[in-house]
Amino acid sequence: MKKMHEIKGTFDRLTQSKPATVVLSIAFAILIWFTISVTLYPTTPKTFYNIPLKVELEGTQAGANGLSVVSYDVETVTVQIEGNRSKIGVLTEENLTAYAVVENVTGTGEFPLEIDVRSDANVSFEVKNVSPAHTNVTFDRIETRSFTVEPAFPNIVITPGHTLNEATCTPSTIEITGPTAQLDEIDRVVANSDKKEEIDGSYVLYTSDVILYNKENSLLDAEKLTIPVTNFKIDIPVLTQAELPLTYEIRNVPSNFGEENMKWLRERLKLSTETITLASNNAALANQENWHLGFIKLEEIGLNFSTTFNVPEKEGVINQSGLQQVTLTLDSEGLEEREFIVNADNVTVINKPSGYDFKVITKAVTITVIGLPEELDELSTADIELTVDLMNHNADQITSFSRDPLISFNNTNGVWASGVYKIALERVDKKTETN
Repeated sequence: MKKMHEIKGTFDRLTQSKPATVVLSIAFAILIWFTISVTLYPTTPKTFYNIPLKVELEGTQAGANGLSVVSYDVETVTVQIEGNRSKIGVLTEENLTAYAVVENVTGTGEFPLEIDVRSDANVSFEVKNVSPAHTNVTFDRIETRSFTVEPAFPNIVITPGHTLNEATCTPSTIEITGPTAQLDEIDRVVANSDKKEEIDGSYVLYTSDVILYNKENSLLDAEKLTIPVTNFKIDIPVLTQAELPLTYEIRNVPSNFGEENMKWLRERLKLSTETITLASNNAALANQENWHLGFIKLEEIGLNFSTTFNVPEKEGVINQSGLQQVTLTLDSEGLEEREFIVNADNVTVINKPSGYDFKVITKAVTITVIGLPEELDELSTADIELTVDLMNHNADQITSFSRDPLISFNNTNGVWASGVYKIALERVDKKTETN
C-alpha cells in the first residue's frame, strides 16, 4: 500500500506541473487520434519512388516462343498504393517490384506494355497509380551468326612506286550474337587498325578493334551485340608498281623500207591505250621497259586496218589496269591505195636448196599498194620487187608449191603492199655434173 501511495503521489505532482500537463495532453491526443484512425480508417495510401522496372519472360508466351527482351524505355517508376495501415506501413522500396505486364506477345517487334507493381514481402495492397504507366518493350530472337572480317588500316601509307595487293585478315571470320533484327543490319565487319606507318614492303598489323557497318556504310551501334574479343592479324602485301608503254612488232618489213618510214608508219598506227599499269612482288618489274602485245605483218595493214591484241599475262605479275584487249588502228587520212600488175620478171627466188632450180609458174600478180598520193605517182611496176625465200624448203619431196613473196619497192619511200599474195613455183630436175 505504501508503494501505491508513493506512485499516486508522484503522479499528482506531475499533473500539477504545467509542462508535464502539456506533454501528457499531446500524448493522449496522439493515442486517441491513432485509435480513431485505425478504427474509422483501416486503409491508407502510401507513395514509393524509384522502384526498378523488370521485364520478365518466364512462363509467358513470348518466352515460350524463344523471344528475348532487347530494350525498354523505362528504368524506374513512382507508385502509389493503398492498404492496411499496419501492413503497408512497414513496406519500403526494396519490398516492391515494378514489372511490365507481358501478355499476348508472340512475335518480334516493339510493344507498349502496362506497368504493374507487386510486393516481395507477401503484403496485399491496391495499386492506385503508377508513373509512368506504360513502357515500350522491344522483343527479338537472339542468334549467333558468322561474318567475314575485312581488314582496314586507313593510316598506312604506301610509298611511290609501290602498290597494295589484297590484304588478308586472320582469322577471317567472327561469330556475333545478338537480336536478329540488328544482325540483319550488319553489312560489313571490319578489323580496324589506326596505326600510322609509311611502308615500301609487305607489312603485318595486329588489332582487336571491330567496327560494324550497314549497307549505307554507316556505323552500327554494337551495344546490344556480343562480339568476342579477338586479336586479328592483318597481312599487307606491298608490290612493286610500274606503268609501262605498250608495244608491238611489225614483221615482213623490207630492208629498204627504212627507219624513217617505219617511224612515220608507227605514228599513224594508234593504240586504243598507250600504257598499262602492272604490279609484282618481284622488284625486277621496275626495270621492265615496255609490255609487248605481239606482232602484225606489214601486208596486213590496209586502209581500213584494225586489229585487236589480247593483253599477255605473266606469272607473278598483276594487271592493275584491268586491260584484257587493246586495239591497233591505222589513221588512213591522206593515204591512198592503187593496184599495180607485176609479172614474173619481177620475181626473185633466193636460198634455193642446193642442186635444184625452180621455175616461176605465176605469170602476173595484181598488187595493192598504199601510200601518200605523191609517192604513188612516182611508183612504177619496175620499182616493185617480189622475193621468194626457199630457206628450209624440202625440195626432195615437194615438186610444185606456192609461197608468199616479200614485196619491196625501189626508189620510193613510204609505200607498202597490202594483202596476201601467192607465187606458184615448180621444181626443175636436179642438175647433174659433167666431167
